Amino acid sequence: AQKIPYPLHLGITEAGLPRTGSIRSAVGLGVLLYEGIGDTIRVSLTTGDACQEVECAYEILKSLKLRERGPVLVSCPSCGRSETEIVKLAEDVEGRLKRVEKAIKVAVMGCVVNGPGEARDADVGIACGKGKGVLFRKGEKVRTVDEPDFLEALMAEVEAWSK
Repeated sequence: AQKIPYPLHLGITEAGLPRTGSIRSAVGLGVLLYEGIGDTIRVSLTTGDACQEVECAYEILKSLKLRERGPVLVSCPSCGRSETEIVKLAEDVEGRLKRVEKAIKVAVMGCVVNGPGEARDADVGIACGKGKGVLFRKGEKVRTVDEPDFLEALMAEVEAWSK
């Protein structure tokens, strides 16, 4: 964008199926965008759902902090310290976040030992333990919730933050 005096469109055709195509697009486009090259992008994936291409493009831009649109979800890698179904919770949160338009960083962490520290720059988050979860805002503890309430309690925090 800053390197040449005219608009430059970037795209990678034949990137592949959504998983590998998203990775190839992120690497190929991300490097150029990071260097200040390019004004518009196009992600091309082998999919019947063009929305996946748009979502991938927005995620690339969000990751580079070039465009803030919608939430960013961070979650832990589900190591041996996790005492809850963290993958399912993260997937459920991701599904619910699709309806949120405001830029917000949300963390879903699998343990109360490292969770709050690892996600301290998140706007809101939850660090889950055995049967209990600690909700936090900007790294500060808000309250503790029981496991059946993890999803709804976190989404209530997201909604409150988004207002």
